[in-house]
Amino acid sequence: MTGVTLLPRPRRPVPETAARITAPLVYSRMRFPAHSFFGSLDRVHREALLSMALVHRLEKGASENLFSERAVMVVLRGILKEAPIAGGPCNTKLRTAGDILESSAVFDPTGGNITVHGVQSTVLVSVSRRGFVSLLGERPRAMAALARSMAQREKLDLFVNVHVRQGNTSVRIARYLCFLTDFLGEAVGDGVRISGFSQTDIADAVGASRASVENFFREQRRAGTVTTAYRVIDVVDPTELRAQVGNMPNWQR
Repeated sequence: MTGVTLLPRPRRPVPETAARITAPLVYSRMRFPAHSFFGSLDRVHREALLSMALVHRLEKGASENLFSERAVMVVLRGILKEAPIAGGPCNTKLRTAGDILESSAVFDPTGGNITVHGVQSTVLVSVSRRGFVSLLGERPRAMAALARSMAQREKLDLFVNVHVRQGNTSVRIARYLCFLTDFLGEAVGDGVRISGFSQTDIADAVGASRASVENFFREQRRAGTVTTAYRVIDVVDPTELRAQVGNMPNWQR
């Protein structure tokens, strides 16, 4: 056939949520919690990491298996739950902006495999393991920031295991809500709002059944202690909720 120009077949567009793109350096100007790895780094070191990184998005409610053999991953924005692929619900840990995922595997050449679940829509950054370890070796302040953040995260995980996952089912649920108000809560009037958590998330975190969590919230709503909506818990009376948990201390970073 002559006189006909064959055009290339158009490519199917890749949804933005699934795309992995070069990390914009604008993330280096964000404010991160002081206890986190990125919060412990200065802007120069954050820029150095982001310049060789890729961004990945995890939607709220989505789950994904991540493998750390070749890359180190850090949460840039949002909240997710991290658990070993072979682990049970009580091995689940919260990770927020600035946290490294599976930090225990940073220096392990075999890496670490985890499942992550988006409590909120979450943005992650991945840096090649070789590049990450090389930067730590060349920049002592980055190594010191990693050590500080890992110590803080160990403190957080220990706090949850010692003070939250103790007592009968109702007490464990109340303790976890008190912890969430301290760790992630947002002041709303005289109360505190916890966003992004479903009742299933709470059941998994404290090792309880979904029915037990539903019964707990039903009783708390009747008492006027909390109100609930889709993935939103308003602790209307934080003092009354804390009265149910005995001598549990407040979480302090």
